[in-house]
Amino acid sequence: MNKLYFLIVTFLTSTVSFGQATELYFSMYAEGSSNNKFLEIYNGTGADVDLSNYSISYCNNGCDTTGEFDYPDNVTFASGTTLANGDVYVIAHPSANAEILAEADTTFQYISNGDDVMALTQAGATANAYTIIDIIGDLQGDPGSGWAVAGVANGTQDKTLTRKSSVCGPNPNELGSFGTNTDDSEWIVGAIDSGVDELGSYTGCVSDPALNIIAPNDGDVIAAGTTSVDITIAVQNFSVGNPGSGVDGHIHWTVNNTDQPMKYDTNNESITVTDGGSYTVYMQLVDDTDQPITPAVNATVTFTVAYPCDLQVGTATTTCDASTSQVDTYTTTIDFTGGNTSQYTIDTGGNGTVGGDNPSTVDSGTITITGVNEGVNFTVTFTGESSNSSCNFIQNITSPACVGSVTCANEGDIIITEIMQNPNAVNDSYGEYFEIYNITSSPIDMQGWIIKDEATASETHTISALVIPANGYAVLGLNSDSAINGGVSVDYQYSNISLGNSTDGIIIECNGTTIDEVIWDNGATFPDPTGASMELSTNAMNATDNNDGVNWGTSTTPFGDGDLGTPGEANDYTLSASSLTISEFNIYPNPTSNGKVTITTSNTGAISAKVYDILGKQVIHAPAINNSLDVSELKPGLYIVKLIQNGNSVTKKLVVK
Repeated sequence: MNKLYFLIVTFLTSTVSFGQATELYFSMYAEGSSNNKFLEIYNGTGADVDLSNYSISYCNNGCDTTGEFDYPDNVTFASGTTLANGDVYVIAHPSANAEILAEADTTFQYISNGDDVMALTQAGATANAYTIIDIIGDLQGDPGSGWAVAGVANGTQDKTLTRKSSVCGPNPNELGSFGTNTDDSEWIVGAIDSGVDELGSYTGCVSDPALNIIAPNDGDVIAAGTTSVDITIAVQNFSVGNPGSGVDGHIHWTVNNTDQPMKYDTNNESITVTDGGSYTVYMQLVDDTDQPITPAVNATVTFTVAYPCDLQVGTATTTCDASTSQVDTYTTTIDFTGGNTSQYTIDTGGNGTVGGDNPSTVDSGTITITGVNEGVNFTVTFTGESSNSSCNFIQNITSPACVGSVTCANEGDIIITEIMQNPNAVNDSYGEYFEIYNITSSPIDMQGWIIKDEATASETHTISALVIPANGYAVLGLNSDSAINGGVSVDYQYSNISLGNSTDGIIIECNGTTIDEVIWDNGATFPDPTGASMELSTNAMNATDNNDGVNWGTSTTPFGDGDLGTPGEANDYTLSASSLTISEFNIYPNPTSNGKVTITTSNTGAISAKVYDILGKQVIHAPAINNSLDVSELKPGLYIVKLIQNGNSVTKKLVVK
């Protein structure tokens, strides 16, 4: 069951090393979008504080002030870290945006969100022994029927919290400091990703009146089609109500310099808006006689409503202008609707010639882009005139493979010999590659052949132009720029294929015939390295042995930016002879549907078997079998069987129906 977390501020009655009563507390807290999260600590003790006497503790999913912290002392402060009286200390998520990081004094990976809570504790906390100075967490539901949070739902979840400057002494016995509505809460609750401009500027308690417009944020662009916007405010140290009712006064306000009815409450105000409009809301505190209070207290926010984007484009279709063994050109067609509503710019980055129907003057039609060279992928950017359109979007165009007749080799003539599925020097999307080898004495033209991902049917790529020399290697990679791919010399750059780090596979196909395939298994039989390639043993260079994980090892040769591998060269891994001389096993029936398989071998000696699923999880361990293995408990699917006899091992694929 989810808990509701309330902010609880506890002041110590004892003294600490500097002899002052502790009055440290959280002054801001944000559960922003993505990793834009931060936590701010305020020193209101009246003296400088050595933060090395304190730490930040963290727990998730069900802890509170009476529970145990999962991660005590997550953040500790270096000795001599001094927080001056009246100053703040900011902790930010290390992946927060630059504006937040510019204010941060330190970073912490686990700024809480969701069901999590964080606490300021005395240093040396353990999971079940700690003194809480302050604690804050997520209040996911509405704490009361009168609660309103910046015009959006889910209580304080994902919002920015700023302690009200009117709270001069947080009550250590008050368990509900969020209150039941915005007026009796100790906190101003702002919209997601708000308050960054105030980070680092909290100055503690003041008794002067204050007026803040919480939502929308200054400079917000509201989505097109919006017809009304709620203005959310917070007033401190000033009671708002009808004249003569014993209150301090009320609020004068204008929209685009037009006076609005007097405001005698702090409820949200809804204003009517239209697409493309710009709005400035001004509010000012006045006394019972309609005179601005002294000194003046006011707030202003300006926001706009976007114009619509009427232009809609369909899926791009690419067609080869010719299909030869040379580099051909291709034409792209893109259907559109919603035209004749703005002056539209179509930018192809200098690729091809834009023609066909013009969406600036035609309601609907087809855009053509001609004369792009085969193998060139590009991006089309559509932009509307800023005075009446918010259109600004892209469409990615992928070149077709313009090939004539495809020449296929025999099965196993091309084999996969090396796989870098998890580079460390660079990101996977730059550094993944695999190596292939031509086992024949003649060059092989792979134009028109297909690369497929074994696990994801949608991941396919047609090779546009690649010739493998006789008894030679070729390296195929996601990125051919050695300056950013980890230092790999790539012979052919493919797209739309990713190599899974755990269980995945590569299939090389020609006209529907599988030439070779390798499926790795999350470390069950294949190696599972990071920052090193998987390499086929140099004495197992054929399409049968490269199916078996026992014939693969981890490269030990550094290359490029520091990863290990031998792309484009003979592998550095050779399997020991004892592993290769094991007598051949046979498993039948395979596929099986009767719950058993028979295992035969020409060798003598006890046989043990381990069976792994496609994710690499061991599902059967039979220490000793007598030619028969019970697989009746297995669900239909593909499995890897590892058989061990006389200290040698071999793996086989098994299909259960």
